[in-house]
Amino acid sequence: MDPDATLKLLLEATVEKNGDDVRELSRALLDWLDSGGFPPKTIGPWKLGQDWHVSMARHICATAESSIQSAESLGK
Repeated sequence: MDPDATLKLLLEATVEKNGDDVRELSRALLDWLDSGGFPPKTIGPWKLGQDWHVSMARHICATAESSIQSAESLGK
């Protein structure tokens, strides 16, 4: 798994409001993190630490999924 590529695709799918891809990519990234995989580089420098980037990645996944749920409930 390339978490940086997965995050990039997740963000693109969110912009495109592609719910299936958002859910699949979000789940893949969260499973990767849950199994101890290293996080993607998110917001800020690596010096902020791995915990920072894990937390930001989790927040991005949750926000992306929430965004899709809202779009779907409004009929996109």
